[in-house]
Amino acid sequence: MYLPFNHKHILLLILVIGIGCKSDTTTETAKTYPTPYTVTVPAGFPPLEVSASNPLTEEGVLLGKMLYSDSILSTNTRRCTSCHNPIYSYSSPTFTSWAGTKFSVPPHINLGFKKTFNWDGSEESLDTLAMGDFEPEFFNTNPTLLVQKLKAHPVYPDLFNKAFGIADVGQITYTELKRRIANAIAQYLRTRVSANSKFDKYRRKQVLLTQNEYEGYVIFYSEKGDCFHCHSEPLYTDQQYHNNGVSETYTGFDLGRQNITHKDEDKGKFFTPTLRNIELTAPYMHDGRLATLEDVVNFYSEGVSADSYVDPLMTKKNGLRQLNLTPLEKMQLVAFLKTLTDLDYMK
Repeated sequence: MYLPFNHKHILLLILVIGIGCKSDTTTETAKTYPTPYTVTVPAGFPPLEVSASNPLTEEGVLLGKMLYSDSILSTNTRRCTSCHNPIYSYSSPTFTSWAGTKFSVPPHINLGFKKTFNWDGSEESLDTLAMGDFEPEFFNTNPTLLVQKLKAHPVYPDLFNKAFGIADVGQITYTELKRRIANAIAQYLRTRVSANSKFDKYRRKQVLLTQNEYEGYVIFYSEKGDCFHCHSEPLYTDQQYHNNGVSETYTGFDLGRQNITHKDEDKGKFFTPTLRNIELTAPYMHDGRLATLEDVVNFYSEGVSADSYVDPLMTKKNGLRQLNLTPLEKMQLVAFLKTLTDLDYMK
């Protein structure tokens, strides 16, 4: 059956199409998209470890930077910087758990290049590293209060929306909120790169080392000091786990990596710490048992355990586990280690 299609029908059709187009355009422009953030990786550094599920964005980095130093996450005034203090290269001397375990707080430096985290590698992703901090032992976070404070904040609601598309933090689960906060902090930490120590500048032919610093550099990179096997450039860590002979008995935290893998060969192994800013991160070793850099050098010179679990790298060509450095050589090695200090990183 034929139905006449007059000019009124045409006008109605145009009106419907126009309304539809206008609606689509409005929806499209209302969306917000985070701005990609690019980290300049120094020459010679490995690629930055960035997960596909948490790409770097300007909004996410800013959100993470603000949350990192904000006590809004806790009910006890603690913040990330309470344990990761800038003056100690974003670490702190030691932390004692409720169970009585004392450990040296690892510095937050060049974390974007690391593959595992904590002394024993108990955390495998920077994206979720901060999630454990919400527990009673650290932030003692109150979920309801946290949501209230975030929603009342003048900046955070907009940043959560722009960074992660979360228009209302009260409409997601507490677990999801913690994950997104940890994601934002991870984004910020990936932008924190240290590569401007005196030794970096020496490598770039911008400064000269003193005679003692240079002699310490030679000791560090030779079998005399034998430091470079585990503390290799540019991160000054091989990102591996080693038993360095600091313990002779293995219980509790001293079991190290074995607590995670449950493998006998991992007994007493701990992640090789970076030596960047090592001057600022005393005390040393996983439990802070060595107070000074001089103590550390003395340990490697004369104090390495003869335990069978000690890494073969600790045995020298002469079959001994001691370096037997002279007092002058020890002083020179410490002088070199201090050239790895990057004061710009704390600014």
